[in-house]
Amino acid sequence: MKNPWEAIKTPAKDVSALRINSEHPLELFWAKDHLGRYLLIYEYPSKSKIIIKDPPNLEGIETITRQSDNSTVRLILILNDKVDWELFYSLCYDLLRATLHSKRPETASAVILSRLRRWQNFLKKKRPNVLPEEKIKGLIGELLFIRNNLIPKYGCTDAIKFWQGPEGSPQDFSINQIAVEVKCQMGGSTPNIKISSADQLYTQLAELYLYVVTMGKSDNSNKDSINLNQLVNHIQILLDKESSSSISRFEDLLLEAGYVYNDKYEDYNYVISGFQVFQVLENFPRITSPDLKHGIIKVSYNISLAECAPYEIELKNWNY
Repeated sequence: MKNPWEAIKTPAKDVSALRINSEHPLELFWAKDHLGRYLLIYEYPSKSKIIIKDPPNLEGIETITRQSDNSTVRLILILNDKVDWELFYSLCYDLLRATLHSKRPETASAVILSRLRRWQNFLKKKRPNVLPEEKIKGLIGELLFIRNNLIPKYGCTDAIKFWQGPEGSPQDFSINQIAVEVKCQMGGSTPNIKISSADQLYTQLAELYLYVVTMGKSDNSNKDSINLNQLVNHIQILLDKESSSSISRFEDLLLEAGYVYNDKYEDYNYVISGFQVFQVLENFPRITSPDLKHGIIKVSYNISLAECAPYEIELKNWNY
């Protein structure tokens, strides 16, 4: 990840600024103030119907609104500590992307406020800049299911609506009366998956399925490999073509899942070797909430996929 602020000289007074993208519909700038602090500046007409008067302050980031002259207003984001520049860059990149199709300042201001509030909640949780590898693999599995299965069958809007896991649902997806839990396993290991709670394979819906992605480690020189950044970007492109509301919800869910763009995700590359789906029926090997004795408050366990073979369904015959 290249630091865009390094190319900007610290001014003797006021700020030095560099337009981020001349093709972007908004006036967005990387900037430094006279103290050498990193800034993001959004400049827009003061006659706009929506003026960002009280932007939310974020953990480690100050936000202010300032009248630039008689005709323009500036929203300024100031990073308090340069050591956090990668996270600040991710926030800026998110705002840049979220406003890519905002032709009018009113629309852009509403989008920016919404994204800042989301980031305010995200930063309160003190999450790491990069997810642990197990969570990276799990998120890749869920995104593959969205891209490969849900979007082709249901379209972008419903596909993202069905993604419930980041918001705390026991299963990753609720598709009408069907629940789907997605798991990943490494191809070189003994075929088994980890179930992290007694609720993951237990649902009140009519049907429950376990969708398993088998993957192997790779590097970015392999043209068949994928990483989290690539997959997120691919889905964003698909969503951009269909629905602006879908892209907003998708990006909100990514934040809930703990993902923000970071170049370091490109160090985690995988090749996908297969997909399997199992219907979770009465005698499926699992532990459920009703099975727990009084006093047991949490359980996690591993399932051998070999023991799940009687419940496997051919993907082409799966009616979800």
